[in-house]
Amino acid sequence: MGFTTILKDSLEYTAAAFSCGMIVHSFFDEQVKVTLKKLGIIFFLTALFSAIDSFVTKQLGFGILMVFPVFICPAVILQWRSGSGAALFFKRAVCIISTEIFIGVYSLEIVMLCASLSGMNDVTEKAGMTDMRERPAFFIMYLAVMILIGLLLYFMMVRRNFTLPFRSSDIILTLAMCTITLLSLGLFLYVEANETAMFYRQILESVLLLLLILMPVMIYKNRQSAYFSEMSAHNESFLEAELEASKRYREAQEETRAFRHDIRNNLNMLSGLMKEKKYDEAEKYISDLTGELAALSPRIVTGDDMLDSLISSKLGELDRQGIALTVDGIIEGGLNWKPIDICAVFANALDNAGRACMEIGDSSEKYIRISFRKTEMQRVIKISNSTAGKVDCGRLMNGENRYTTKNDKSRHGYGLNNIRKTVEKYGGILQFSSTDNEFSITIATGGRFSG
Repeated sequence: MGFTTILKDSLEYTAAAFSCGMIVHSFFDEQVKVTLKKLGIIFFLTALFSAIDSFVTKQLGFGILMVFPVFICPAVILQWRSGSGAALFFKRAVCIISTEIFIGVYSLEIVMLCASLSGMNDVTEKAGMTDMRERPAFFIMYLAVMILIGLLLYFMMVRRNFTLPFRSSDIILTLAMCTITLLSLGLFLYVEANETAMFYRQILESVLLLLLILMPVMIYKNRQSAYFSEMSAHNESFLEAELEASKRYREAQEETRAFRHDIRNNLNMLSGLMKEKKYDEAEKYISDLTGELAALSPRIVTGDDMLDSLISSKLGELDRQGIALTVDGIIEGGLNWKPIDICAVFANALDNAGRACMEIGDSSEKYIRISFRKTEMQRVIKISNSTAGKVDCGRLMNGENRYTTKNDKSRHGYGLNNIRKTVEKYGGILQFSSTDNEFSITIATGGRFSG
């Protein structure tokens, strides 16, 4: 095993790690990220283990060290600094190793089918990895397929910060289609090489090659369509909340303008009562005016009109559920967020908090508390609510963005993910904390509050 083989090992397994990382990030866990530094480390370690394996093979007649750069190194390095606990680390490792094996087999089959259809002699001889590596053109094609997969996902999804988390049904569909393809490939690869058999084998090869190319596209389109349908239904609540908040704001403005319009008439009436020394009637009139003024005064004042209206639109339902909502602090100059983004964060947070409160027994206190405070460099928003028990914040912080306690996992769990993405969009940081009877979301962003 010389320098050329070591270089091939390094290129092959680094390319596999690249495309594998892109797939895992795009469809399974967006906390697994691919960087040039990680790929460089994988390339270096593969070269090192390949050289050592060559030496061990010469001494013992066999080598086993290549299992590390092939499986262990990518599984560890690709999720480096992903903030995972032990359980999630092993879950990701299994996912990465399985995906890397699939990428290798898939790329190899693509190249084998192309080689056979192009007329290269006895494609079955090229099925072995060792024989393949001895043919430069075959190896370059194999390498190119893996790199192309990674690049397509990078430009289509990773660069656009777009992910399509697979559901259980998507994973099962993918595994089923891959299994069918592999079984079909095995059925015809070793068909006897006579003219009739070769004719039918070429037809099968053409169909399988078409399936191998179209299958990922079909699965991607199906997942994309389902994802946007789910997100559309979820975002509909944001739009409804925004429309309701805007409606309430307009109604409040109209009531205020009407009161101001009538203030002169009210003052004239009051002046007339005072001149006629009808003090009891004047006092009652003042009391009525005070009541009207109190009704016009907003219960919620945060400093951001859209946020005021959004929170106010939730008050009626919260009051009916016996949930006390309090707001502490004022936002200087407002949030300066788009209305849909305000809804994405606060409508989700308030809805989640309300559901958590309803799980508490009737005898316990139900509350939601929103506070705004400032530091020298940041403004901090904290949303706390009472809970029936401690929430597993570790799963949230470790990147399980679609964590939900609901039974229908496929249709829920988007709320916290939307909150996280919206906060990060404005350069903020999101944190979760929990005690036995309270859960809190803390958002730290640039800007200032007045407390």
